[in-house]
Amino acid sequence: MTSFAAFLLVSASIGFLFANVGAQDQYLTALSDLQQLVTSMDASLQDLKADVQDINAALQQGGCTVGNDGGNTGTTSGGGEVPPSGVLAPSDSGDFTHQAALDESDRFILLWKFDSDTITLEAQVQTTGFIGLGFSPNGGMTGSDVIIGWVKDGQAYLTDRYAEGYFLPRLDASQDVELLSGYENGTHTVLRFRRRLSPCDTADDREITEDTLRIIWSFNDNDPVALDGPDGPQYHGSNRGSKSIILLQKNPPDLDLQDGNVITFDMINPNVKVPSKETTYWCSTFQLPVLDRKHHLVKVEPILQPGNEGVVHHILVHQCTTGSNPPSGSQECRTMPWRNCRAVMAAWAVGGSGYTYPDHVGFSLGTADDPSYVVMQTHYDNPQRLNDVYDNSGIRFYYTPEVRQYDAGILEVGIQVNQNHAIPPKADTFDSTAFCYKECLDPFLQELGEPIHVFASMLHAHQVGVGVKTKLVRNGVVETYLGRDESYDFNLQETRFLDPEITIQEGDELITECSYRTTDKTGFTFGGEASSEEMCQNYLQYYPRFKLDHCDSLPEIMHGLSFFGITQIDNNLQVVKPDSMAGRLIGDVRNQHPWTKDEAERFDQHVRSGPVVVKCKGLPGFNNLAGITGQVWNPLPEPTVLMSNSTSVSGC
Repeated sequence: MTSFAAFLLVSASIGFLFANVGAQDQYLTALSDLQQLVTSMDASLQDLKADVQDINAALQQGGCTVGNDGGNTGTTSGGGEVPPSGVLAPSDSGDFTHQAALDESDRFILLWKFDSDTITLEAQVQTTGFIGLGFSPNGGMTGSDVIIGWVKDGQAYLTDRYAEGYFLPRLDASQDVELLSGYENGTHTVLRFRRRLSPCDTADDREITEDTLRIIWSFNDNDPVALDGPDGPQYHGSNRGSKSIILLQKNPPDLDLQDGNVITFDMINPNVKVPSKETTYWCSTFQLPVLDRKHHLVKVEPILQPGNEGVVHHILVHQCTTGSNPPSGSQECRTMPWRNCRAVMAAWAVGGSGYTYPDHVGFSLGTADDPSYVVMQTHYDNPQRLNDVYDNSGIRFYYTPEVRQYDAGILEVGIQVNQNHAIPPKADTFDSTAFCYKECLDPFLQELGEPIHVFASMLHAHQVGVGVKTKLVRNGVVETYLGRDESYDFNLQETRFLDPEITIQEGDELITECSYRTTDKTGFTFGGEASSEEMCQNYLQYYPRFKLDHCDSLPEIMHGLSFFGITQIDNNLQVVKPDSMAGRLIGDVRNQHPWTKDEAERFDQHVRSGPVVVKCKGLPGFNNLAGITGQVWNPLPEPTVLMSNSTSVSGC
C-alpha cells in the first residue's frame, strides 16, 4: 500500500508539472523517481511470485494432488527466451537421461528422467495446438491414463485425464501431474511435467514400473477453447500412434572414450531400403575383428541414422557358436535363419542408449573359445508404410586389449526350444514354467570355485508372449528376480541392467515363467524358432564366466497328451493307445478339442503339475558335466514369496 501511495503522489506531481511547463527540471527528476519506483515494484512482484510458488510446493508435498481441477497452468519455459520456429531448446533437455521418437517422422519426441519416486517427462511436438500422451494397458485408448496439454497466449495448460473409450478422455477428479514449464514457437509445443511412479489416484492413474509400457500419443494443430465439453480438445485425426518403451531402464556405467586403448568396430546395415510394411526384420552377418590376443568388449551402443529414429525399433546381435560360419550378406529375416547363431550377445531397443559393462568385467574376444561371427537383426517399425526410407543404422562395439578382471558369460535359462512346448488356443493367460535345478548349477559352480554375479538380463518370447520372469529361489524362498516384465512386448527387446548385481551360489535354483495370450488363436502354438512359434528364454549376463551354457527344461510330452486320454504314440506322432484314437495324429487330437478359456486354464494346470525333461548343457569339453541332461524330473515345489502386508502408497 505504501508503494502504491507513493506512485499516486509521483503521478500527481507529474500532472502538476505538465501544467507548469517552466518546471522541466523538476519534471525530469520526478520521472526518474517514478522509473526507480516501478523497478522496485517489479522486483517486489517477482519476490511475491516466488513466495507463492514456494507455498504451493510446500502444500503439494503433503499429498498427491497438484494444481486444481481445472488443470495445471504455468508460464513459458523457465529456461529463458522461447526458441525460434523449428528450433528446440537443447539446454532445457540436457539433463534428461533417456529420449525416444514416438513416431517414424520424429514429430513427437519424448525425453525423460526418473528417481525412486517420480518421473519427469518432456514432450517436444511439431504442433502449435494441443498434445496428448497416455500410458495404456495394451496400446489402445480404453483404460489409459492420459495427459493433455497446450500453450495458448503464452500460458501453458496441463490436464490429467482417464480414457473410458475412443472419445475425449474425461478429467480426473484428482489432478496428479505437475506442470514444470511450457512454451511454443512457430512450429513446436514443448511441455515439461512430473508425476509419481506409484500414483495416489489408483483408480484413474497407472503405476509406472520397470515393465514394458505402451505409450500412446496424439496431437492437434488447434488449441482447445475450453478444458472439457464440446469446446474442449478436438479429435486428433491421423496424428496419433503407440509405441512400447521401458521408461525405467537403468543407465549403465560410463566409459572413458578418450582412452587411446579403446577400439571401435561398427556393424552397419548396407543402405537397406526399408520395406513399405508395418514390421520388417533384417539380418546382416559380420565377421568380428581377427585379434592377435585376447581383448575385452566393454561397451555396446546404437548407431542410428539421423531421421530414422522413429523407424529403427530394436537391434539384436546374435553370437554364432565357435567354429560356425553363417552365410554372408544381408537379407530380410522374420526369424533367425541360422540355428548356430541364436544366443543374444547384445541388444538395443527404442529409448535406450546402449550399455557399458561393469568396469571390472568384459566380454572376451579373440580367443579360440570366442565367437568369430555375429548376425545383427534389425527390427524396422513402419506403421505408415513409408516407401522412401533407406537405413544405415547399426551397432558399435568398443573393445580394448586391456583385459579386465573378469570375463562375462551368457547363460540361457528357460524352456528348451521344441514342439513339445505346446500352448492351446483361447487362453487369456497360459503359463509355461521352466526349471534350472541346483543339480545342474552346482557342479559348474564347484568347477569354477566361486559364485557368479548377474548384472544384466534379456527376456525373450515371441508374438503371443505377454510376460516373462525368472525367479532366484534360495532355500525354497524367492530371493529376487533375475529379470521380470509382466507386460512383455515381442517388438521391444532390450538388455536390462540389474542394480544391484545378483549373486547365484551353490544350492540356488532358477524358475523361469512365461505367460501367453491366445484368445484370438484357433489352433495350438508350438515351441520353435519362427516368430509365429514360441520361445521362453532369459539370457543372463554374468561374471566370472563358467562352463555352463544352457540350463533349461521342457514339459514331458506324454504327461501333456494324457490330458486328452492318449497313453501311447509312435515315432510318427500318431496315437497308438487308446484303440479308439489309434492312427490319429496328436496334432489333430489337440486342435479338435473343444477349447474355451476354462479348458485352456485346465490344460495349463495339468501341464504345470507334470514332469519335465532336463537340459543341462555345458561348453565344449563340459557338455554333460552334471550328467542329468535328458532325465525326467518332477517340477520344483512352488516357492514362498515374501510380501509386504502394507497396501498403502508412500506419500499418499
